Amino acid sequence: MKVKRNNFTENEISKALKIYNYFIENSLSNFEEKKLSKSTFNLLLKKIKKNKLPFILATKDNEVIGLAFVNNFREKSGYRFSYEHSIYIDPAFINKGYGNKVLKELVKICKKIAKIKNLIAVIGGKNNFASINIHKKNGFDYIGTIKKAGFKKNRWVDSIYMQKRL
Repeated sequence: MKVKRNNFTENEISKALKIYNYFIENSLSNFEEKKLSKSTFNLLLKKIKKNKLPFILATKDNEVIGLAFVNNFREKSGYRFSYEHSIYIDPAFINKGYGNKVLKELVKICKKIAKIKNLIAVIGGKNNFASINIHKKNGFDYIGTIKKAGFKKNRWVDSIYMQKRL
């Protein structure tokens, strides 16, 4: 697996969007309820780049198999040193260690960015054991659960919060 940080091709962005939208449609891990359009996804990418935050693509044999990015945790100025991250792996590559590798790489990149002091994982669903476990493996501490924080697919979903101080 390789990680690509900049200069993504249109094809790579399309594949990343396809993975992202898969989790919107088929899981409770992303609280969006409607698929993102290409233009909306590109706006997200531009915002992340403008804020000088990481957006990475994981590739294997030159094919995108995952994506990860860091964004503001909250918009209020007092949260300016805390950032939320997101990781999505192509379903064909889940449970093969790629999520863990992508998170390790993302943490490594974030440690080099002085303004990032906290990484916050907001994990959708208390049964999302794979995400909880890779965060534990990478030094994230469980800091709490917001019960019934989201509503998706006609059910309430908890948000699990984990944190890593950098």
